Amino acid sequence: MKKAALITGASSGIGQATALEFARQGYFVYLMGRSKERLEETALQCGAGACLLSCDLTDPAAVEKRVREIYENPLYRMEVLVNNAGIFQTHSMEEGTDAVWNSMYQANLLGPVRLTRLLIPYFKKQQKGSIVNVSSTLGMKPSSNTGAYSALKAAMINWTLSLAQEAGAYGVRVNCICPGIVDTPIHAFHSLEDQQKKKRLDELAKLQPLGRIGTAEDLAKSIYFLGSDLSPWTTGAVLAVDGGINLQ
Repeated sequence: MKKAALITGASSGIGQATALEFARQGYFVYLMGRSKERLEETALQCGAGACLLSCDLTDPAAVEKRVREIYENPLYRMEVLVNNAGIFQTHSMEEGTDAVWNSMYQANLLGPVRLTRLLIPYFKKQQKGSIVNVSSTLGMKPSSNTGAYSALKAAMINWTLSLAQEAGAYGVRVNCICPGIVDTPIHAFHSLEDQQKKKRLDELAKLQPLGRIGTAEDLAKSIYFLGSDLSPWTTGAVLAVDGGINLQ
């Protein structure tokens, strides 16, 4: 039976690169995201071994329906869940309204928790599974004007550690990746005009001990390592993939 991986936020950025990496390595990939059109673009790049699961992670009924589709597919063995989807917004303390905090909570923490809760029985039953949560270096070392995002990414790290202890008895591994500054659509500079973007990337590169900001492919390789059988005895790991910026 062919192995399968479910990647959330698979329509762009780190999620898309991760889906392509797992597909290259022979996995069937379930692509979850809100934009069906962009998921279709990812699926085309993945080849025949992909299935679209378009839904909003903040919609419990939609998520449950999509997970049932996975359970009902007898052709593939679900082995990997990558909780990558999320939103990023900077705000001052005064601007951090209840609505701002709630929207980030729903997308960045409760959504992944909800999806994982539905898939854990599947992993437990087969006594094997791997979950990779995509947090952020801001969850380890926050900066100003990122209060909600940093707090929720810190919560994701601690949730990872708790779940790793709980799920280990069932052969389920749970690890966490903390990206630094990565050139993806979540950042405003990603969409700047070429000259403006190059200037901004050059400025950001000076902050990195490795001399450049990250790419989605950099993160995809690390996520694949933790998610796949390349790391069979690793659980509860929190891995900063950040060009060394967290050392600053």
